[in-house]
Amino acid sequence: MTVGNVSDLEAWIDQSIRISAKHEYHPTAFVAMRARHGTVEAIKRLVSQGDIQSGFRRLKELGLKEWTIEQAILNFPDDFPNRELQEAARWRLEQP
Repeated sequence: MTVGNVSDLEAWIDQSIRISAKHEYHPTAFVAMRARHGTVEAIKRLVSQGDIQSGFRRLKELGLKEWTIEQAILNFPDDFPNRELQEAARWRLEQP
């Protein structure tokens, strides 16, 4: 799953949202951004911000770090070729 296309990314994000909902977390802000800007652009906007997003913190608390948008960047590098964005995602995921 390390090389994907947008449809693979879309399916992965849909699964992430379903898994989050099963754990009583509903990423409404991300869903709204995704609808407004598209999946790739919404992810880029959130991860390129300096602040770690509340959704990332919540998924981390739930033990679901592997379903964060940061992980999506690393899983689908062809959709996110910007090295700085990949490094930001990697850095966030490595934090304790």
